[in-house]
Amino acid sequence: MRTEADRWLGALFHGWVELLTLLSMLVVALFLMGWAWNRGVRPSDRRAWVSAPQLIAGFALILLLRATGNEIAAAGIIASGLLAAGLLSRSIQPIGLWLPTVAFSALLGIGFNLSALVLLLVTVLALLFSAGRQR
Repeated sequence: MRTEADRWLGALFHGWVELLTLLSMLVVALFLMGWAWNRGVRPSDRRAWVSAPQLIAGFALILLLRATGNEIAAAGIIASGLLAAGLLSRSIQPIGLWLPTVAFSALLGIGFNLSALVLLLVTVLALLFSAGRQR
């Protein structure tokens, strides 16, 4: 007979709970990157800390990669997502955060959570040490 805690721990990374966990991880990552991006900018030039188009695109990439079981298709999805992020980063604000967001989402989508955490740490540190006006 299983206890109540065993049922909750077993369901933590299955189904909708896993998707909510991934969404919350993406929101926290976008919040940290947005905060580091806005830190060196004048208050009148600051943008939102969590950009809705980035959140939607990142979570869509995570869902698409979770639904794909083939590694070749996943590689094509990641490559096309990075290409689209590069094209979007030329026109949609915040300009410099599209590529790290898509790379972070791709790592979460294929299950490399520790690599995604390291990428987030490096991105936030790079944004904190860079000058705000020249970005």
